Amino acid sequence: MATLATLTESDVIALSERLGEPAWLLERRLEAYKAFADLPWPDRRVEEWRYTDPARFDLTRPVLEPPAAAPLASAPAPRAEGVVAAVRDRVAAHVALTGAAAAATVTPAAAAAGVVATSLSAAAHDHEAAVRDALGAAVGAERKFDAANLAAFTAGAFVHVPADVELADPIAVTVAVTADGTALPRVLVVLGAHARAQVYVDHHGPDSASSAGEAGAATVVEVVEAVLGEGARLDLVTAQDWGTRVDHVGAHKGWVGANAVHHHLEVTTGGRTVYLTPDVRLAQPGAAADLLGVYLTGAGQQVEHRSLIHHDASATTSDTVYKGALAGDGVASWYGNIRIEPHAKATASDETNRNLILSDDARANSIPFLEILCSDVVRCGHHSSVGQLDRLQEFYLTSRGIPPAEARRLLVLGFFAEVVERVDLPGVKDAVLAEVAARIGA
Repeated sequence: MATLATLTESDVIALSERLGEPAWLLERRLEAYKAFADLPWPDRRVEEWRYTDPARFDLTRPVLEPPAAAPLASAPAPRAEGVVAAVRDRVAAHVALTGAAAAATVTPAAAAAGVVATSLSAAAHDHEAAVRDALGAAVGAERKFDAANLAAFTAGAFVHVPADVELADPIAVTVAVTADGTALPRVLVVLGAHARAQVYVDHHGPDSASSAGEAGAATVVEVVEAVLGEGARLDLVTAQDWGTRVDHVGAHKGWVGANAVHHHLEVTTGGRTVYLTPDVRLAQPGAAADLLGVYLTGAGQQVEHRSLIHHDASATTSDTVYKGALAGDGVASWYGNIRIEPHAKATASDETNRNLILSDDARANSIPFLEILCSDVVRCGHHSSVGQLDRLQEFYLTSRGIPPAEARRLLVLGFFAEVVERVDLPGVKDAVLAEVAARIGA
């Protein structure tokens, strides 16, 4: 069975044939494979991997083989935990990617409105025009891991909300890893002009030790790309709740059209190694993006969020707020870059990263960065901090009879309030606060 380290063109052809994909998608895969073959594997000498060693990702694990082409099964009920749990009984659609298999369910009301939620391979047949236009539009094959995913994604989800359709209930996409190996899931979300939708992508995986005693059970190379038409609004939540034996490298990026709004919350609480690029390209005038993030690290965990907010048109706006709490010997890195092109006039942007150190051995790297290539800027700023709990506030709470452990828990929850209070989505606020509280207690 192929691995990422030994992936060949023949493996890509065999994968596409096994999934029963049309010729155009195989051609797209082969174009990506050529880019993949030409690009070197990154190492610590590359700036993008300065803080996370790519060697932490085991490339020798076999790629999980998808089942042969067959009628798409109905998606099972979402798990009882995570961001989907609070809305599991009222989702408009659910696509489940388990290992290398896909299943999907769409409610009659959503289907009647023209909403599509299915596997990416099936959509390549049934919704060819929409998939061809959008696949790779946000995340192409410019980087090694992205090219690997486009060439060899094994399980894919396709979500399409037609123009002028506004969904009241969220769409759930669950990505689960249940066995040792390499998983390459891909999620493609497309919103037509003036459409509105909420999409929750919930990642979870195994946490038990294997007989071989490996440090990690799975390598996950993933892409979540969203393409927003004119005036559309997408509220996207991507939550990483992996077990302690999963290493995850993912590109989560939005392509935002004229006067559209991309609202993205990234929640990272699990995984041995998590390296994410929550990027956005504000591609047309009036496009806007809010990028919010919550992350917690514990013993043995290493997390990096490396974000590029690309202002590629005039009158575009963006706001980024990421907050993390670090315990044990956990390491968290945040790199935020705002790039304003010479032709992008009258833009407004801001980025903030705050880190709370909860133990002597935890470490945070916080690097805000600005590339301002245009003199006509409304505003552009950045803010960064790394610190500990305020002992005066802790003393104040304990002097009022609150036990020290509970006082610290309240202070950490309050630290995340700036991010969580900005999330007005069904079930998400309670789910995030519950996860933070559980991790603090642990």
